[in-house]
Amino acid sequence: MTFLFENESHIKTKFGKQFCLPQGILFRSKFIILSSQILISILLAPPLHSQAKEKTPEPPLKETGPVPNTETKSVEQGIRVTGKKDPRDREILRTPNSISRLNEQDIQDAGINRTNDIDKQVPNFSIIDSGSRNFTYFNIRGMRSIAFSEPAVGLILDGVPLNDNVALNTELYGLENIEVYRGSQATLFGKNFQGGVVEIRTKKPTNVAEGKITYDAGNYKKQETSAYYNAPIIKDKLFFGIAGKTTEREGYLSNITGFYYPNNRPYELPVEIYKTHPDGRKGQAGRFRLYFTPNEIFEADLQISAESFDDGSLNLVNYLGAKSEREKALLQGCVAMPSNCSKLYGTYTNRVNGDRKVYWDYEGKSNVTGNTYSLATTTKLPYANLKTASAIRKMDIDPITADSDFTTTDQNRSIYVEKATTFLNDVYIESKDKHDPIQFKAGIYASNKITNIDQAREHRSSIYVINDFPGLTAPAREKNLSRLQDRNISFYTHNSYTFAEKFTVTIGARLERQESHLSHTEQAVGISRNNNPLGETLVLSDPYTINNRYNYNVSRFIFDYKPIENLMFFIGFSRGYKNAGYSTVVNIPDKASFKPEINDTIEAGIKSEFFKGKFGLKYTQFYTETQDFHVVRAINLSQYVNLNAELVTIRGYELETFIKPHKDAKIGLSAGYTEGIFNKFYDSVLNRDFNGKWVHFIPKYDIVSYLQYRNEYGMFFRGEFQAVGQMYFAADNTVYSDPYYVINSRVGYETDTISAYLYMNNMNDRYYFTSYIDGTFQAVPGAPKTYGFMLTYKI
Repeated sequence: MTFLFENESHIKTKFGKQFCLPQGILFRSKFIILSSQILISILLAPPLHSQAKEKTPEPPLKETGPVPNTETKSVEQGIRVTGKKDPRDREILRTPNSISRLNEQDIQDAGINRTNDIDKQVPNFSIIDSGSRNFTYFNIRGMRSIAFSEPAVGLILDGVPLNDNVALNTELYGLENIEVYRGSQATLFGKNFQGGVVEIRTKKPTNVAEGKITYDAGNYKKQETSAYYNAPIIKDKLFFGIAGKTTEREGYLSNITGFYYPNNRPYELPVEIYKTHPDGRKGQAGRFRLYFTPNEIFEADLQISAESFDDGSLNLVNYLGAKSEREKALLQGCVAMPSNCSKLYGTYTNRVNGDRKVYWDYEGKSNVTGNTYSLATTTKLPYANLKTASAIRKMDIDPITADSDFTTTDQNRSIYVEKATTFLNDVYIESKDKHDPIQFKAGIYASNKITNIDQAREHRSSIYVINDFPGLTAPAREKNLSRLQDRNISFYTHNSYTFAEKFTVTIGARLERQESHLSHTEQAVGISRNNNPLGETLVLSDPYTINNRYNYNVSRFIFDYKPIENLMFFIGFSRGYKNAGYSTVVNIPDKASFKPEINDTIEAGIKSEFFKGKFGLKYTQFYTETQDFHVVRAINLSQYVNLNAELVTIRGYELETFIKPHKDAKIGLSAGYTEGIFNKFYDSVLNRDFNGKWVHFIPKYDIVSYLQYRNEYGMFFRGEFQAVGQMYFAADNTVYSDPYYVINSRVGYETDTISAYLYMNNMNDRYYFTSYIDGTFQAVPGAPKTYGFMLTYKI
């Protein structure tokens, strides 16, 4: 298996000079084979005669039009009785991939209301929150998204990939199921995602009219209302669906003003005279759907969705103020700006030790709006299905504003505006009969994304402005203006063959062409010292443009063995990649581009389910070597770049298991462990070598265990224990999040139409961090103790 990487780079300045940087690199695949004893034991495993039974061939699935949900429900004295098992669970059990699935009931039981609730239920999946929903990064097995780069882990909603970080932290409503794929999915889905995929499907309209309304009220003045309703317009032909959600809550932070802030000495007692909660959130989202099936051969699914959210100020607090020994991190490293250590020390370590207290003169805001128009079609051919998905997606951040000096002194503010439009098309043909020994999928994916970014730092001190921007007075904005265009076209295929009814070989491949373009300039815009009311613009760096072209060639091989019906062993080899890109807030052309990230993975696992579904076990172990791993580094508070760490190794495992000791009770456990090490990484910004250090923003482990009880009389209870291991926030491993655990509980009463629940999350009110802003000593805290009441009504 080989990977061919070609790059042609052109940089132009405003003077018309062109510099050509041809590069050609041939990467040889370097798979590290796991213990041969494991492989031998997989291949030679005995067939467990005590449980083996003669398998009766299953009839092929009949292709029909829309039908009601196959789950059967009967009513005894108004109480729901569990019906038939979801057939998709069996499909996943026989799929040689590490997949976690949550059906509609699982989603309700776990209280999943938004995307950043999913990671708490899935091993080796974490969500890095930057303090704003606009920049939330998914992380699977250490493969994670970062600023400026494409998502390593993708979100696919009803077949449409939402391939931008802006979309990842969003509200969920009207859901059918959620599936999380771990590992590279370059050959299985149209859009390439190097670390994995979160695939979400919403309720599809059928001949049966159905709907649900949910109301959720809790502390911090939380109020959420979500609803969906699906119904036929013309029986068997045309159907519609509508869904929506509104959400609002008060902020978790307390913004304080008063005497002696922010640099009070130990002997000075601060006086708090005003308090606000600036990080409150509110918003609304909606979706309209038309589903058309004119005959038994063709179907079309048209969706239009819109969302708008006002999330207030960034959810950032002083990292050092939460634990006194964290002063060591400042004294040892001052990782991003060693020349300013003494100034930062005086600013950030002398604050009151208040967990969620901040001291800002400017509270800021964060607004995002989005619109998606998509059309998916299926044409049922004699021996295959032809499917298409086309979408236009517009996402606007307008704006994010924040106090960037984090003090009560009005010195600096940050302003960020981004407007992006994405056009995508996915056309593929796949197997029709799931029971055929030959399964295939082949498609062509194309996308074109155009992004305009205005990232500014507003300087409000006249002395600073006069010295650095001659001719201007405060306030003056130092602006990085960027326009990016990224085009991709790819061919992908994923095929398998089953022989002797027990062995399956899966082979996949992907060929992709990426063309990208960046134009950038840096300006200072302010009021002229000559009192020119129109202001004045100073060019701080020469405008430049960069054009790059890349070719990707990756493949995948999986072998699995099914000795009996409910047991499977598998081993697989895959290569994944994250596209190259540009840092948009740097005025040095040769630092703007960063190379693609390439990873080779070997994984082996087991899946099983016994005792008529009363016990299940999934276990996967993996090892990954990554070349040119993406790392964000702050040059200063105004400029950031993406660096490429030459070699990173990541290894770990994930475990999912459950047992049903009683028909009404279920005990579950999911656990993941990930170890990421910089084998070779020279930081050209800090001029330091970080070889042997743990890779930052990767939790060492995550655990969720639960006890759930639901009886025929409608009583429901669920208790959860969630634990997350240490996570480093800096490459020198001096800034970190401590291990923590939280306890959640949920109790309710359910009938066939109305259900009511009381819930409490983070019952122990644990204070922990989920992310960190490089160069600022500001961190993102997790949610505090929250509780509330939820009522659902099924139409």
